[in-house]
Amino acid sequence: MKNQKLIMITVIAAIALMGVIGTYMAYPGTSSGSGNQITDMIGRNVNVPVEVNKVYSLSSSTTVELFMLAPDKMVGWDAQRSEEENIYMPNKYQNLPVLGGGKKDANYESIISSNPDMVLIGHGGTLDDVNEIQQKFGQIPAIDIEGDNNLTSIVPSINFLGNVLGEENKASELINYYNKVFKQVNGVVTTIPDSQKKKVYYAKDPNGLKTYAPGAAHTQLINICGGINVVQAPVSKGSMGVSIELILQWNPDVIITSDSQFYKSVYSNPQWQTITAVKNKEVYLVPQSPFNWFEGPPGANTIIGIPWTSKVLYPEKFKDMDIKGLTKEFYSNFYHYNLTDSQVSNILSSSGLKEF
Repeated sequence: MKNQKLIMITVIAAIALMGVIGTYMAYPGTSSGSGNQITDMIGRNVNVPVEVNKVYSLSSSTTVELFMLAPDKMVGWDAQRSEEENIYMPNKYQNLPVLGGGKKDANYESIISSNPDMVLIGHGGTLDDVNEIQQKFGQIPAIDIEGDNNLTSIVPSINFLGNVLGEENKASELINYYNKVFKQVNGVVTTIPDSQKKKVYYAKDPNGLKTYAPGAAHTQLINICGGINVVQAPVSKGSMGVSIELILQWNPDVIITSDSQFYKSVYSNPQWQTITAVKNKEVYLVPQSPFNWFEGPPGANTIIGIPWTSKVLYPEKFKDMDIKGLTKEFYSNFYHYNLTDSQVSNILSSSGLKEF
Protein backbone atom coordinates (compact mmCIF):
# COMPACT_ATOMS: atom_id res chain seq x y z
CA MET A 1 0.00 0.00 0.00
CA LYS A 2 2.91 2.32 0.70
CA ASN A 3 3.96 1.74 -2.88
CA GLN A 4 0.65 3.15 -4.11
CA LYS A 5 1.22 6.36 -2.17
CA LEU A 6 4.76 6.55 -3.50
CA ILE A 7 3.51 6.09 -7.07
CA MET A 8 0.97 8.90 -6.68
CA ILE A 9 3.54 11.26 -5.18
CA THR A 10 5.96 10.40 -7.97
CA VAL A 11 3.29 11.05 -10.59
CA ILE A 12 2.50 14.50 -9.19
CA ALA A 13 6.18 15.41 -8.89
CA ALA A 14 6.84 14.21 -12.44
CA ILE A 15 3.99 16.29 -13.83
CA ALA A 16 5.20 19.41 -12.07
CA LEU A 17 8.80 18.85 -13.12
CA MET A 18 8.01 17.99 -16.72
CA GLY A 19 5.78 21.04 -17.02
CA VAL A 20 8.76 23.20 -16.17
CA ILE A 21 11.02 21.27 -18.51
CA GLY A 22 8.46 21.47 -21.29
CA THR A 23 8.23 25.23 -20.98
CA TYR A 24 11.98 25.40 -21.35
CA MET A 25 12.32 22.97 -24.23
CA ALA A 26 9.47 24.01 -26.48
CA TYR A 27 10.74 27.09 -28.21
CA PRO A 28 11.40 28.27 -31.71
CA GLY A 29 15.09 28.95 -32.04
CA THR A 30 17.15 31.23 -34.20
CA SER A 31 16.03 32.11 -37.68
CA SER A 32 18.07 30.63 -40.50
CA GLY A 33 16.67 32.92 -43.17
CA SER A 34 14.33 30.46 -44.90
CA GLY A 35 13.12 28.91 -41.64
CA ASN A 36 13.59 28.50 -37.92
CA GLN A 37 16.02 26.30 -36.09
CA ILE A 38 14.49 24.41 -33.20
CA THR A 39 15.82 21.87 -30.74
CA ASP A 40 13.64 18.78 -30.76
CA MET A 41 12.94 16.72 -27.67
CA ILE A 42 15.89 14.40 -28.13
CA GLY A 43 18.25 17.38 -28.43
CA ARG A 44 18.77 17.68 -32.19
CA ASN A 45 18.91 21.08 -33.86
CA VAL A 46 16.51 20.98 -36.80
CA ASN A 47 15.61 23.62 -39.38
CA VAL A 48 11.86 23.90 -39.92
CA PRO A 49 9.80 26.17 -42.19
CA VAL A 50 8.56 29.45 -40.72
CA GLU A 51 5.05 28.42 -41.68
CA VAL A 52 4.04 24.79 -41.16
CA ASN A 53 0.92 23.70 -43.04
CA LYS A 54 1.41 20.01 -43.84
CA VAL A 55 2.49 17.54 -41.16
CA TYR A 56 2.74 13.75 -40.93
CA SER A 57 3.16 11.68 -37.77
CA LEU A 58 4.81 8.25 -37.66
CA SER A 59 3.49 7.27 -34.20
CA SER A 60 -0.08 6.77 -33.06
CA SER A 61 0.31 8.85 -29.89
CA THR A 62 1.79 11.85 -31.74
CA THR A 63 -0.88 11.43 -34.40
CA VAL A 64 -3.52 11.89 -31.71
CA GLU A 65 -1.81 15.05 -30.44
CA LEU A 66 -1.50 16.37 -34.01
CA PHE A 67 -5.19 15.69 -34.64
CA MET A 68 -6.13 17.47 -31.43
CA LEU A 69 -3.99 20.56 -32.07
CA ALA A 70 -4.03 20.99 -35.84
CA PRO A 71 -6.23 18.48 -37.71
CA ASP A 72 -6.27 20.53 -40.91
CA LYS A 73 -2.48 20.24 -41.15
CA MET A 74 -2.53 16.44 -41.23
CA VAL A 75 -1.65 14.86 -44.57
CA GLY A 76 -2.68 11.37 -43.54
CA TRP A 77 -3.05 8.69 -40.88
CA ASP A 78 -0.31 6.37 -39.67
CA ALA A 79 -2.73 3.42 -39.39
CA GLN A 80 -6.07 2.18 -40.68
CA ARG A 81 -9.18 3.27 -38.81
CA SER A 82 -12.19 1.03 -38.24
CA GLU A 83 -15.83 1.96 -38.77
CA GLU A 84 -16.36 1.90 -35.02
CA GLU A 85 -13.48 4.31 -34.44
CA ASN A 86 -14.88 6.68 -37.06
CA ILE A 87 -18.33 7.02 -35.48
CA TYR A 88 -17.36 10.30 -33.80
CA MET A 89 -14.78 11.43 -36.35
CA PRO A 90 -15.68 14.30 -38.76
CA ASN A 91 -15.97 12.95 -42.31
CA LYS A 92 -13.26 15.14 -43.80
CA TYR A 93 -10.68 13.60 -41.48
CA GLN A 94 -11.93 10.05 -41.95
CA ASN A 95 -11.02 10.30 -45.61
CA LEU A 96 -7.36 11.27 -45.14
CA PRO A 97 -5.03 8.70 -46.75
CA VAL A 98 -3.33 6.04 -44.64
CA LEU A 99 0.40 6.34 -45.36
CA GLY A 100 1.69 3.90 -42.76
CA GLY A 101 3.50 4.43 -39.51
CA GLY A 102 6.05 3.00 -37.18
CA LYS A 103 9.70 3.86 -37.16
CA LYS A 104 10.74 0.87 -39.27
CA ASP A 105 7.66 -0.01 -41.28
CA ALA A 106 6.61 3.40 -42.55
CA ASN A 107 6.03 3.79 -46.27
CA TYR A 108 8.60 6.52 -46.76
CA GLU A 109 7.94 6.95 -50.47
CA SER A 110 4.24 7.60 -49.89
CA ILE A 111 4.92 10.00 -47.05
CA ILE A 112 7.53 11.96 -49.01
CA SER A 113 5.20 12.12 -52.02
CA SER A 114 2.60 13.85 -49.82
CA ASN A 115 5.14 16.67 -49.49
CA PRO A 116 4.87 17.37 -45.74
CA ASP A 117 6.57 20.41 -44.20
CA MET A 118 7.71 18.19 -41.34
CA VAL A 119 7.40 14.67 -39.96
CA LEU A 120 6.84 13.83 -36.29
CA ILE A 121 8.64 10.92 -34.63
CA GLY A 122 7.13 9.71 -31.38
CA HIS A 123 8.90 8.69 -28.18
CA GLY A 124 11.44 6.14 -27.23
CA GLY A 125 13.94 5.96 -30.06
CA THR A 126 17.64 6.53 -29.70
CA LEU A 127 19.47 9.44 -31.27
CA ASP A 128 20.81 7.05 -33.90
CA ASP A 129 17.26 5.86 -34.65
CA VAL A 130 16.05 9.43 -35.14
CA ASN A 131 19.04 10.37 -37.29
CA GLU A 132 18.45 7.28 -39.43
CA ILE A 133 14.82 8.29 -39.98
CA GLN A 134 15.94 11.83 -40.83
CA GLN A 135 18.26 10.46 -43.51
CA LYS A 136 15.36 8.61 -45.12
CA PHE A 137 13.32 11.80 -45.29
CA GLY A 138 16.18 13.86 -46.75
CA GLN A 139 15.42 17.59 -46.55
CA ILE A 140 12.06 17.13 -44.86
CA PRO A 141 12.64 17.92 -41.17
CA ALA A 142 11.94 15.02 -38.81
CA ILE A 143 11.08 16.17 -35.27
CA ASP A 144 11.39 13.91 -32.24
CA ILE A 145 8.63 14.14 -29.61
CA GLU A 146 9.02 12.60 -26.14
CA GLY A 147 6.44 12.01 -23.43
CA ASP A 148 3.59 11.71 -25.94
CA ASN A 149 2.75 8.15 -24.82
CA ASN A 150 2.72 8.72 -21.07
CA LEU A 151 -0.02 10.60 -19.23
CA THR A 152 2.32 11.60 -16.41
CA SER A 153 4.78 13.33 -18.75
CA ILE A 154 2.51 14.44 -21.55
CA VAL A 155 2.37 18.17 -20.82
CA PRO A 156 5.81 18.96 -22.26
CA SER A 157 5.02 17.07 -25.46
CA ILE A 158 1.75 18.99 -25.95
CA ASN A 159 3.50 22.26 -25.19
CA PHE A 160 6.38 21.48 -27.54
CA LEU A 161 4.17 20.35 -30.41
CA GLY A 162 1.89 23.37 -30.00
CA ASN A 163 4.87 25.69 -30.43
CA VAL A 164 6.26 23.77 -33.40
CA LEU A 165 2.87 23.83 -35.14
CA GLY A 166 2.14 27.46 -34.29
CA GLU A 167 -0.86 26.27 -32.24
CA GLU A 168 0.21 27.54 -28.83
CA ASN A 169 -3.28 28.59 -27.74
CA LYS A 170 -4.79 25.21 -28.57
CA ALA A 171 -1.98 23.47 -26.73
CA SER A 172 -2.58 25.64 -23.67
CA GLU A 173 -6.28 24.87 -23.84
CA LEU A 174 -5.57 21.11 -23.85
CA ILE A 175 -3.07 21.39 -21.00
CA ASN A 176 -5.54 23.42 -18.97
CA TYR A 177 -8.21 20.76 -19.48
CA TYR A 178 -5.75 18.05 -18.40
CA ASN A 179 -4.76 19.99 -15.28
CA LYS A 180 -8.41 20.64 -14.43
CA VAL A 181 -9.53 17.00 -14.48
CA PHE A 182 -6.33 15.70 -12.90
CA LYS A 183 -6.58 18.17 -10.01
CA GLN A 184 -10.24 17.36 -9.44
CA VAL A 185 -9.63 13.61 -9.35
CA ASN A 186 -6.38 13.76 -7.43
CA GLY A 187 -7.97 15.92 -4.73
CA VAL A 188 -10.44 13.13 -4.01
CA VAL A 189 -8.48 9.90 -4.49
CA THR A 190 -5.59 11.00 -2.27
CA THR A 191 -8.06 11.01 0.64
CA ILE A 192 -8.99 7.34 0.13
CA PRO A 193 -7.22 5.04 2.61
CA ASP A 194 -5.24 2.25 0.98
CA SER A 195 -7.45 -0.30 2.70
CA GLN A 196 -10.50 1.10 0.86
CA LYS A 197 -9.00 1.35 -2.60
CA LYS A 198 -10.50 -0.80 -5.35
CA LYS A 199 -8.50 -3.69 -6.79
CA VAL A 200 -8.55 -3.41 -10.60
CA TYR A 201 -7.73 -5.77 -13.48
CA TYR A 202 -7.34 -4.46 -17.04
CA ALA A 203 -8.35 -7.16 -19.53
CA LYS A 204 -7.25 -7.37 -23.16
CA ASP A 205 -8.14 -9.81 -25.91
CA PRO A 206 -11.45 -11.67 -26.38
CA ASN A 207 -10.60 -14.14 -23.61
CA GLY A 208 -9.54 -11.41 -21.16
CA LEU A 209 -6.31 -13.20 -20.38
CA LYS A 210 -3.92 -10.57 -21.65
CA THR A 211 -2.96 -7.47 -19.69
CA TYR A 212 -0.03 -5.13 -19.09
CA ALA A 213 2.83 -5.25 -16.63
CA PRO A 214 2.70 -3.11 -13.50
CA GLY A 215 4.18 0.26 -14.35
CA ALA A 216 3.17 0.16 -18.02
CA ALA A 217 1.72 3.40 -19.36
CA HIS A 218 -1.22 1.35 -20.64
CA THR A 219 -2.62 0.94 -17.12
CA GLN A 220 -1.45 4.12 -15.41
CA LEU A 221 -5.03 5.44 -15.18
CA ILE A 222 -5.66 2.84 -12.48
CA ASN A 223 -3.09 4.44 -10.18
CA ILE A 224 -3.91 8.01 -11.16
CA CYS A 225 -7.58 7.39 -10.32
CA GLY A 226 -6.88 5.77 -6.96
CA GLY A 227 -7.13 2.10 -7.82
CA ILE A 228 -4.73 -0.75 -7.17
CA ASN A 229 -3.58 -2.75 -10.18
CA VAL A 230 -3.89 -6.39 -9.15
CA VAL A 231 -1.20 -7.55 -11.54
CA GLN A 232 1.91 -8.76 -9.83
CA ALA A 233 4.79 -9.57 -12.16
CA PRO A 234 8.57 -9.26 -12.17
CA VAL A 235 8.53 -7.11 -15.31
CA SER A 236 7.55 -3.44 -15.38
CA LYS A 237 6.46 -2.88 -18.98
CA GLY A 238 4.95 -4.62 -21.95
CA SER A 239 1.93 -6.85 -22.44
CA MET A 240 1.65 -10.30 -20.93
CA GLY A 241 -0.58 -13.33 -20.86
CA VAL A 242 -2.05 -14.38 -17.50
CA SER A 243 -4.04 -17.42 -16.40
CA ILE A 244 -7.60 -17.45 -15.13
CA GLU A 245 -6.21 -19.05 -11.97
CA LEU A 246 -4.12 -15.94 -11.30
CA ILE A 247 -7.10 -13.64 -11.87
CA LEU A 248 -9.19 -15.76 -9.50
CA GLN A 249 -6.44 -15.41 -6.95
CA TRP A 250 -6.21 -11.63 -7.44
CA ASN A 251 -10.03 -11.40 -7.30
CA PRO A 252 -10.40 -7.81 -8.59
CA ASP A 253 -13.22 -5.53 -7.44
CA VAL A 254 -13.39 -3.90 -10.88
CA ILE A 255 -12.49 -5.13 -14.37
CA ILE A 256 -11.88 -2.67 -17.19
CA THR A 257 -11.55 -3.91 -20.76
CA SER A 258 -11.12 -2.54 -24.27
CA ASP A 259 -12.38 -5.73 -25.90
CA SER A 260 -16.10 -5.70 -26.70
CA GLN A 261 -16.19 -9.48 -27.26
CA PHE A 262 -14.82 -10.12 -23.78
CA TYR A 263 -17.21 -7.55 -22.30
CA LYS A 264 -20.20 -9.26 -23.91
CA SER A 265 -19.17 -12.73 -22.75
CA VAL A 266 -17.73 -12.18 -19.27
CA TYR A 267 -21.06 -12.29 -17.42
CA SER A 268 -21.98 -15.64 -18.99
CA ASN A 269 -18.54 -17.30 -18.95
CA PRO A 270 -18.49 -19.86 -16.09
CA GLN A 271 -14.76 -19.32 -15.51
CA TRP A 272 -15.30 -15.72 -14.36
CA GLN A 273 -18.44 -16.09 -12.23
CA THR A 274 -16.80 -16.25 -8.80
CA ILE A 275 -14.75 -13.08 -9.29
CA THR A 276 -16.03 -10.18 -7.21
CA ALA A 277 -16.11 -7.74 -10.14
CA VAL A 278 -18.30 -10.11 -12.15
CA LYS A 279 -20.60 -11.03 -9.27
CA ASN A 280 -21.16 -7.32 -8.54
CA LYS A 281 -21.57 -6.30 -12.21
CA GLU A 282 -18.45 -4.15 -12.06
CA VAL A 283 -17.03 -4.81 -15.54
CA TYR A 284 -16.62 -1.77 -17.81
CA LEU A 285 -15.94 -1.36 -21.54
CA VAL A 286 -13.62 1.50 -22.53
CA PRO A 287 -15.13 3.94 -25.09
CA GLN A 288 -13.04 3.88 -28.27
CA SER A 289 -14.33 6.38 -30.80
CA PRO A 290 -12.51 8.26 -32.18
CA PHE A 291 -9.68 7.06 -29.88
CA ASN A 292 -9.45 4.71 -26.91
CA TRP A 293 -10.07 6.46 -23.56
CA PHE A 294 -7.82 4.15 -21.51
CA GLU A 295 -4.84 3.16 -23.66
CA GLY A 296 -4.20 2.07 -27.22
CA PRO A 297 -2.28 4.28 -27.53
CA PRO A 298 -1.50 5.59 -24.08
CA GLY A 299 -1.37 9.33 -24.59
CA ALA A 300 -3.45 12.49 -24.95
CA ASN A 301 -6.57 10.46 -25.84
CA THR A 302 -6.59 9.08 -22.29
CA ILE A 303 -7.01 12.52 -20.72
CA ILE A 304 -10.79 12.03 -20.95
CA GLY A 305 -10.15 8.65 -19.30
CA ILE A 306 -9.23 10.41 -16.05
CA PRO A 307 -12.79 11.46 -15.14
CA TRP A 308 -14.29 8.29 -16.68
CA THR A 309 -12.05 5.89 -14.75
CA SER A 310 -12.69 7.84 -11.56
CA LYS A 311 -16.45 7.46 -12.08
CA VAL A 312 -15.93 3.74 -12.76
CA LEU A 313 -13.94 3.14 -9.57
CA TYR A 314 -15.61 5.48 -7.10
CA PRO A 315 -19.04 6.62 -8.37
CA GLU A 316 -20.15 7.62 -4.87
CA LYS A 317 -17.18 9.98 -4.46
CA PHE A 318 -17.65 11.61 -7.87
CA LYS A 319 -21.42 12.12 -7.89
CA ASP A 320 -20.93 15.82 -8.53
CA MET A 321 -18.51 15.32 -11.42
CA ASP A 322 -20.24 16.37 -14.66
CA ILE A 323 -18.89 13.57 -16.84
CA LYS A 324 -21.37 14.37 -19.63
CA GLY A 325 -20.28 17.99 -19.74
CA LEU A 326 -16.59 17.08 -19.56
CA THR A 327 -17.01 14.59 -22.41
CA LYS A 328 -18.83 17.06 -24.65
CA GLU A 329 -16.23 19.72 -23.90
CA PHE A 330 -13.35 17.34 -24.69
CA TYR A 331 -14.87 16.13 -27.96
CA SER A 332 -15.83 19.59 -29.16
CA ASN A 333 -12.53 21.26 -28.36
CA PHE A 334 -10.06 18.48 -29.14
CA TYR A 335 -11.86 15.97 -31.39
CA HIS A 336 -13.64 18.67 -33.40
CA TYR A 337 -16.96 16.87 -32.99
CA ASN A 338 -20.02 18.25 -31.23
CA LEU A 339 -21.73 15.36 -29.45
CA THR A 340 -25.49 15.53 -28.98
CA ASP A 341 -26.98 14.75 -25.56
CA SER A 342 -28.14 11.40 -26.94
CA GLN A 343 -24.68 10.53 -28.27
CA VAL A 344 -22.85 11.33 -25.05
CA SER A 345 -25.40 9.33 -23.06
CA ASN A 346 -24.94 6.39 -25.42
CA ILE A 347 -21.14 6.52 -25.08
CA LEU A 348 -21.31 6.50 -21.29
CA SER A 349 -24.08 3.93 -20.89
CA SER A 350 -22.40 1.58 -23.41
CA SER A 351 -19.29 1.68 -21.26
CA GLY A 352 -21.24 0.29 -18.32
CA LEU A 353 -21.44 3.48 -16.26
CA LYS A 354 -24.60 3.30 -14.17
CA GLU A 355 -24.81 6.92 -13.03
CA PHE A 356 -23.74 9.96 -15.03
